[in-house]
Amino acid sequence: MLICNTSKENATFIQWTKGTSVFVHATLKNLNSSNFTSERVKIDPNSPSQLNISNVQHDDAGLYTCSVTRKFGKRITEWNLTVSGKPEEITPSRYFLYILPLVIGFLLCCFTSAVCLYRKLRARTPNQNSGQDQFHLESGREVVAHQPQDGTDTRTNNKRRSQYMERLNSIYGVY
Repeated sequence: MLICNTSKENATFIQWTKGTSVFVHATLKNLNSSNFTSERVKIDPNSPSQLNISNVQHDDAGLYTCSVTRKFGKRITEWNLTVSGKPEEITPSRYFLYILPLVIGFLLCCFTSAVCLYRKLRARTPNQNSGQDQFHLESGREVVAHQPQDGTDTRTNNKRRSQYMERLNSIYGVY
């Protein structure tokens, strides 16, 4: 706890600073303004001449300034807070907590990409790129498909082709 030795009744403004962090208390209007971001650094609005730092850490070290503006002048008090002791080390278990979500996200992305690629490659037929399995619509007659040249798995290909032809003929109304 840092205490600015002053009476609240004599002061018009009390300002605490540490680096770019500022707390200002206007006693006449009973207004407070602060940009202190740490939950551990607190200034009680009822006692603005006291700065409380709970659970002091190495980040809290630095120059603290209390500036009290009175009707007849300004008084500045400074403290250089040093934190001794060994800084808290981050244990491997803490690293694990930070790394685990990243690894899970990466694995999910890889798995999703692999599934999409597998489905895309599985849906593609062997002759789809070669142009040999193209279907042509002849005028007034049924749609005819050219036979594949390689002869592999012809029974499956013929069944698929037949089902496709039936669907295609039903769409165009050719029976």
